[in-house]
Amino acid sequence: MRPPLDTSGGRPTSGAELNLARQLVERSGISCVLEPFLHADVGRPRQLSLLGFLAACQLNAFHRHHQAHLVEVARTLNAMSDEQRLGLGITSWDPAESYPRVERLFVRLCQVLESGVAGVDAQWFATQLARSAIPNDALVSSAVAVDGTDVETWGALHGEAVTVELDGEATETQLLGNGPPRRTKTPARRAKVLAVGSDGRKQYTVDPDARAGHRSATNSRPAGPYVGYELHLGVQARDVRWTNHIDRTTLGPEVPGVITTCNLVPAGTHRGRAVVDSLIAAKRAGHQIDDVVWDPGYSLCKPGSAAYPLAQAGIAQTFQAVTHQRGSRPFSGEALLIDGQLFSPHLPQTLHDLPVPPRGASEEEKLIHEAKFNQRARWRLVRHAGPDADGVTRWRCPFCAGLLRSRKVPKTMRSSRRAPLVELADNVNGCCSGVLSVAPAELDLSQRIPFGTTAWRISMGRRQVVESVNSALKGAFVDLARGFFRVLGQVKMTVLLGFTLAAYNLDRVRSFRAKQAQDNEAPRRRAKRRRGTWADVVTTPNQVAALNVPGPSG
Repeated sequence: MRPPLDTSGGRPTSGAELNLARQLVERSGISCVLEPFLHADVGRPRQLSLLGFLAACQLNAFHRHHQAHLVEVARTLNAMSDEQRLGLGITSWDPAESYPRVERLFVRLCQVLESGVAGVDAQWFATQLARSAIPNDALVSSAVAVDGTDVETWGALHGEAVTVELDGEATETQLLGNGPPRRTKTPARRAKVLAVGSDGRKQYTVDPDARAGHRSATNSRPAGPYVGYELHLGVQARDVRWTNHIDRTTLGPEVPGVITTCNLVPAGTHRGRAVVDSLIAAKRAGHQIDDVVWDPGYSLCKPGSAAYPLAQAGIAQTFQAVTHQRGSRPFSGEALLIDGQLFSPHLPQTLHDLPVPPRGASEEEKLIHEAKFNQRARWRLVRHAGPDADGVTRWRCPFCAGLLRSRKVPKTMRSSRRAPLVELADNVNGCCSGVLSVAPAELDLSQRIPFGTTAWRISMGRRQVVESVNSALKGAFVDLARGFFRVLGQVKMTVLLGFTLAAYNLDRVRSFRAKQAQDNEAPRRRAKRRRGTWADVVTTPNQVAALNVPGPSG
């Protein structure tokens, strides 16, 4: 038997908040899709409507630092007036039965989503809610920044987290750092394994879907294993409007950092399969995605599950290449494949293996290291055409593209003098043998902007927007730490998470528009009047007559 719950003390709902919550739910289209599968022709009539339940969940998520608890939803419903509940289709409401009714409908909703009888799942549910809070005029960018964050399960772990075994696929693509040794007087109590799930992985808690994973360090805790889930987010980022692929990149206008795609998966799940399908599905649904910016946790995945599907869908990737991804690789054509980029075979040996700036380097140190990368970028091959139906692209050498000049190649001397003049070996009679065709299997680490250049660093800086979202979901807006959810199971947590993401998107859009309005209302400084111009130093005939001075004819 459950002890009695206090469902009183809810915050009264204003008419504006209720209308906004109802509009978000109706715009998402969730109630129209799921209502036929929740309605029963026999049995006791359901007094809590689906629209009322969804609106109450959204109202609870509107408040900063809220908790995604069903009891909070019951309190929100009890705090409504009779007229507000009647407008949501809630009849004969008894506050004493609020929690059982909320829990019963929530469980039934999760069963429908988990069974797939409606043709949709929990991820669709959360994504629809998150996208419903984004106006059409706010979703204007074709670039997305992707990252993942840990979400601990509410289930209790019998033992210490440092003893769990990382048996997930994501372990192969994570950079696991060796932190300082754990100093304890007694040995760690080994975590108890309760069962082995259908996926073959160990279950450490009563949560049937929670698994062991690894998370990076923060200011408050070291890196190490945990048990729970990983939330993968795709956040809108600024577009690359123009770049010279060397030292200059012009980004598009500021855009609100709203969440466009989300996927909550058990910790340790393969990162590529967790987010790539969502990005491709979002593009097919109408969101024009052309560029994705992410960290090595995703770029280290096998190309068949990350790089190739994105390239086939027309989505380029920007990432930080790690040590074993760098250097020269075998290439079948007349070119050099270095750091995932094609370069001319005449590239000087001194520009082959270049060191990257150390972590925490200053701006001056970065520019010193990037000078060599910028110099090497002049030797890159330029895409001439493609990709075609098979993904094959065609490339031109830097001399034919006008990036370099050499007296060994007379035709390049007619190019712009802005192109550097380089020396080639004495035995070189030409720059290349023509346009080069390259299969997609050889360009799994290719990026739009050559890695290591100043232009690449500016483009890679767009990833900070998703880090800001992770920070907001871990303290600034809400805190997704252990206890935020008090339900067990991936489907139940995803359903409640969708309302939080929708509220966050709404908050970001409001903040972005307020900032724009403030910038538009800011007083513009008057430009300083120029002195010594032609109007000041040249005497006109009218001025001569006014001064009663004879003109040139006199």
